[in-house]
Amino acid sequence: MYYLRRKSFWLVFTMIAPLIFLTDYYAFKAMTSVYKKDLGNGVVIYADDYVKSGDWVFDCGYSRVVSRNALPVPASKLAQSEYSFGSMYHLSKANQETAKALIRATTATPDWYRNLRYVYSGLSEYSDIRAHLFDLLTEHEGRTWGLRVRQNIQPNGSSNFEISAEPYDPKTYIDYGKAFELAAKSCPAPQ
Repeated sequence: MYYLRRKSFWLVFTMIAPLIFLTDYYAFKAMTSVYKKDLGNGVVIYADDYVKSGDWVFDCGYSRVVSRNALPVPASKLAQSEYSFGSMYHLSKANQETAKALIRATTATPDWYRNLRYVYSGLSEYSDIRAHLFDLLTEHEGRTWGLRVRQNIQPNGSSNFEISAEPYDPKTYIDYGKAFELAAKSCPAPQ
């Protein structure tokens, strides 16, 4: 009889203990995290592991990380992919049409993506890298435009691409240098 009680105790303990340890691990991680972004809806994005690796800088104002060494353009994936228009709702109707014409003209050029530059990477609600943003400055109808290519990374590893454009304003345009600088200054602890 004593043997059965002891066996049941260990059986219950081995089933519950991993759950307790897992809960404690995440609670400890949440309490000690320095690099995080609370989205306000119960989702908190943690980037401590990215920063500790030494390869990334986290932007505490947004849910994004910036690689210390600019990532290469996924040229082979871009060459084989079709594109969709990204969100350009903040532009006027006239600028939206001009942006779409610019995107069509640019992507019709062979190897147009060779001059893209890395800007930053976005994190998902599970703190995984979900997207990379690349940009290209180009002239169209006498104006400079910033072409933005967003590589959305699916859970199975495949990618799709969205392209958007906006008029270039050096004061507000976020490129790699500005994204890195903003990220480095955004957190309470040095990176």
